Amino acid sequence: MAPVYWKSHQSHGVKSGEKVTHKSINVMLQFTGRFTRTTKNVGDAKFIANIANPNVNESLEELYKEDSDWNNVISSISSKKIKGEKAYQEFREEFSEPSKLLDLGLTPSISTTVYRMRIAKWSPERFIRFGSKQFQIVDSVINDEKDTLVFSIKSYLPVGWTSSRELFDESWDLYIAFYDKENDLLFIHSSAKDGLVKRLVKLIAEDATQVKGEYVFRALAGLKRLKLQNVGLNKNKKGLRYSMHTGTEINEQIPDIEANRAKKSNIFGKGFENGKLVSIGCSHKGKVWAMDSDSLDQWIAWCKGVGKKILDDRIDTNEVMKTAMQTEELDEFPNIPALAIDWPIEILRKNEMKISIKSATWEETLINCELLLSDLPVTDPKEIKFILNNEYGKHNISMRIKGGEEVAISLESNLDIKIGEQTTSLAEFFEEHPPTIFLSDTSLIDGAFRYYPNEDYAYKYDVNNIEDWDWNGVDISVESQTANKLANSVQYYTIHKILNEYDLIFDDDGAGEIADVVAIKNIDNNRLVVDLFHCKYCSKKGGVATPGARVDDVYQVVGQAEKSVKWFSDKEKLILRLMERERGRLKNGRTSRIEKGTFEDLANLARISRYADFKLGVSIVQPAISKAKVSDDQLTVIGATAAYIDEISGVKLRVIINK
Repeated sequence: MAPVYWKSHQSHGVKSGEKVTHKSINVMLQFTGRFTRTTKNVGDAKFIANIANPNVNESLEELYKEDSDWNNVISSISSKKIKGEKAYQEFREEFSEPSKLLDLGLTPSISTTVYRMRIAKWSPERFIRFGSKQFQIVDSVINDEKDTLVFSIKSYLPVGWTSSRELFDESWDLYIAFYDKENDLLFIHSSAKDGLVKRLVKLIAEDATQVKGEYVFRALAGLKRLKLQNVGLNKNKKGLRYSMHTGTEINEQIPDIEANRAKKSNIFGKGFENGKLVSIGCSHKGKVWAMDSDSLDQWIAWCKGVGKKILDDRIDTNEVMKTAMQTEELDEFPNIPALAIDWPIEILRKNEMKISIKSATWEETLINCELLLSDLPVTDPKEIKFILNNEYGKHNISMRIKGGEEVAISLESNLDIKIGEQTTSLAEFFEEHPPTIFLSDTSLIDGAFRYYPNEDYAYKYDVNNIEDWDWNGVDISVESQTANKLANSVQYYTIHKILNEYDLIFDDDGAGEIADVVAIKNIDNNRLVVDLFHCKYCSKKGGVATPGARVDDVYQVVGQAEKSVKWFSDKEKLILRLMERERGRLKNGRTSRIEKGTFEDLANLARISRYADFKLGVSIVQPAISKAKVSDDQLTVIGATAAYIDEISGVKLRVIINK
């Protein structure tokens, strides 16, 4: 959205200097054409647009460029859409007959029932008989391939607060049918709670058979780090037909499922598929769903993925249950090395610039605050200590398991968290939303619960994939280049080692960092390579920093790598965050963190990120590890981290160490 300031004499109902905001490229062009008509007694019309905002619509941005040829730009706007819009337009072109329905920006909830079509006859045009006295078909469309049917219905329902037949509620519902000819499966979506799907199927695909039971639960297969949130079971016990289980209860039900003492009724969970966090729900009655909504073409793509799993006879649904993440309630914190601690997911989903941490004397936005594990000794196994770090200092916090699935938080000083206009004590916030703790076995702690994978992640990283740099002339005991650009530091050496490989390099070292170094390469304005480099120093012993095989030299740097992967779920936000951090530094009179490129380059990358493809990378740089001396313990910790990062993001870990 771009505010446009019109500069001219009063014309066509618009006053000189009036601020007008247009979201649509079509409306903006139409309005511009009308407004800029000239006559002999009126001067030339001008307008001034804000093009510095990276959220300006890309089509408008092209028009606003200095010396742009509007004729050429307008003709090429359709080819410059973001990928999702472009894909939808290609899908839209499959429907040659006009339809108001497809122009409404449909975003159906992601759900379906599935039918086998082996002996059925596909007759989508017969849907016209679906109407009745209670509802009528309002709009409909079938694509040219005759495999997709979309229609809406309007129902008149009696209101609940009167018995009169003169008053009715008007209700609209959407129906979608997609026939996957390649796999001979029919998918039906209905937004109506009491949708007459069976009736529709009899009309358009007579003799189709619904997929139910164990076949439906195959849709859970293939999800990495699957966390089951609720499991409903039908049990063969007197007085207990159906039971719902959550959390640690789910683990206890798996033996009954394996022994056929209980049958799966409904399951919902979340996991990672193709490097993205997804949700999936299944019911033995035949429904499959996700907690999401999307465009029609994306709904069809999702259905195809579900269909392939349903037809895969190699999938054992009981094995899927067994390999899901397990949950245990903690009486005390496990004796497993902790790698990192991070803000709870509830915070990460919000706009961090609108969240701040405050004390009686200072206030800092969350974007410049980070959580770190504490080095302070802990004697109580029920307690863990961590730090809130920002430019105002390190603030000690402890979290203690107090039983009843709860934790108690205590702070060394009184701190509050402000989210929007609401302010809460940070202790109360963490008790309600505990921070996430990453452990070396790839398990996670969330409050009084530990979530751990069933499979063993104790495999070694391939030493042949490790890069060994020559650190001659570098003081490997000095990690950060600081604002003084220390030329003998690990970070400075890393930046200059990669300087010629990227278009923009950003020193993000400090509280709230994405990584110590963020490097971006722009390939033809349609592909961005984004690599995160996490640097660590070598501690001195006897006044000397000597590379070796100490496993402690691995923990912190791999923890930083695991924390940073969260940014890959929203690449545009990653670049916008760099912009906000740079703005904040310059506003406070500090030096720029951009090591190569300019702020204008960064803003341009933010605009490109809306439609570009991405190639992502994560690297750990630790000269304290010697490739010649690297130990199995070090390789095992790195290997577990590499597996974790690959599963949740699809990104391969790069490891850079010493000779």
